[in-house]
Amino acid sequence: MGKNILLGVTGSIAAFKACDLIGLLRKKGYSVRCVMSRDAKWFVTPLTLETLTQKKVIDDMFALPGERNPAHISLADEADLALIAPATADVIGKIAAGICDDILTCAICASDRPVAFAPAMNDTMFKNPIVQDNIKYLKEKGYHFIDPVEGHLACGREGMGHLAPLENIVDEVGKILEK
Repeated sequence: MGKNILLGVTGSIAAFKACDLIGLLRKKGYSVRCVMSRDAKWFVTPLTLETLTQKKVIDDMFALPGERNPAHISLADEADLALIAPATADVIGKIAAGICDDILTCAICASDRPVAFAPAMNDTMFKNPIVQDNIKYLKEKGYHFIDPVEGHLACGREGMGHLAPLENIVDEVGKILEK
């Protein structure tokens, strides 16, 4: 395939699943570059993601000093698709509002390529009308969503908000790239 995936990892407890997701994406032939939000580093380290992707993780707006373009522009230009997995309510809301306050949100807003979100959050947060309005708004703008599933949540409850199975995420990435 040879397609380039920009994987945005955010500050969700499900961030650890990005490690297995990278493996599945690479097994399908995709090249993966990770961008981390500041809070993602509480759950998984840049070194782990760099080891799995074999590429430097970008977590700083002023990274990639050798590039001719600013980091967020270079990242957006390099990717055939941006995938935010896990996608928190925070990052969904920021992108819906056009807030670009870190490398991840700037790269997404600078991209003219497909963007897919795989939300993962508490069921009450996922059902919150504001979060649902943000998701609806982004879908109307052409963004893709790989819906969460019912499952065990970090808070101890069962409910909608569990990250979609990784195989489903990889399948959806393939379908989006085929369009």
